[in-house]
Amino acid sequence: MHALVTGGAGFIGSNLVDLLIEEGHTVTVVDDLSSGSTDNLAQALASGKATLVEADITTADLEEIVAAAKPEVIFHLAAQIDVRKSVADPVRDATVNILATIRLAKAARKAGVRKIVHTSSGG
Repeated sequence: MHALVTGGAGFIGSNLVDLLIEEGHTVTVVDDLSSGSTDNLAQALASGKATLVEADITTADLEEIVAAAKPEVIFHLAAQIDVRKSVADPVRDATVNILATIRLAKAARKAGVRKIVHTSSGG
């Protein structure tokens, strides 16, 4: 199976990427590296079973990214999780956490991806 993981360079995302690879899958990681790090993906990228698309899900051409990746499932972990930032800039918070999720769902639908696993925090 091929999976696409948004936010895959973060702590939870990179552990998910490692698990997917361990189970024999390939992964496309989409992350803007604003809070994640390529250090978290070093082993996955070195394995040749993961690729990194450095992109901001609020502005990137998600239709192109999803179509090129051809995933069977999307794990959506990209988010703005800092409570202080969400209070200080609720529009940015909504743009990242709501509007980008809608954009990703539309891109998935257009590409024929039938499974999206969405995660959320208490933040």
